[in-house]
Amino acid sequence: MRKSRVIAAIALAIVVIAFALVTGLLQTSSPGPQGIAPVVAVTKSTCVPSPGDILIIADLSGFNNSIAHGAPLNPWPVVRVHLGDFVHFLLCNQDQTQAHAFAIQTYFDTGVALAPGAAFRIEFQATIPGTFVIYCNIFCTVHIFMVGRLIVSNP
Repeated sequence: MRKSRVIAAIALAIVVIAFALVTGLLQTSSPGPQGIAPVVAVTKSTCVPSPGDILIIADLSGFNNSIAHGAPLNPWPVVRVHLGDFVHFLLCNQDQTQAHAFAIQTYFDTGVALAPGAAFRIEFQATIPGTFVIYCNIFCTVHIFMVGRLIVSNP
C-alpha cells in the first residue's frame, strides 16, 4: 500500500514540475509597446494545406511529434515569423479518439478545441514582437507535451 502511494506521489510531483515549467514558459513573451493582441480569424477547414500554411498536426505524439522532440522541456514546433507578417496556421486533429486544442499566448489565448478529425485555419498579423508559447488549452492525455513556440522578430 505504501509503495503505491510513493509512486503516486512521484507521478504527481512530475506532473506539477512539468506544469511549472510550461507555466514559466508562458511568462517569456515580450509584448510591444501597444500590448494589444491582434485580431484573429478562425474558420473550419479541411486538413489540406494551402501554400504558405504552417501545418500543425495534433495527435497522441503532441504537436508535430513534439514528444519525440523533447517537449515540454524543448518546445516543438518552433515557428519563426517577422513582425508584420500575415501568419496562417492550419490545425488538424488526427487523433480519432479525443479532442485537442491549440492556443498561442497573447495572439490567440482563447484557443480553439478540435474534435477528433477536425481541422481549423487560424490567421493573424504578427504585430507584437517576442517569443510566445503555442499550447493546448484543454486537458487531454498528452496535454503537457503539447507546447511549441512562436517567435516574432524584427525583419
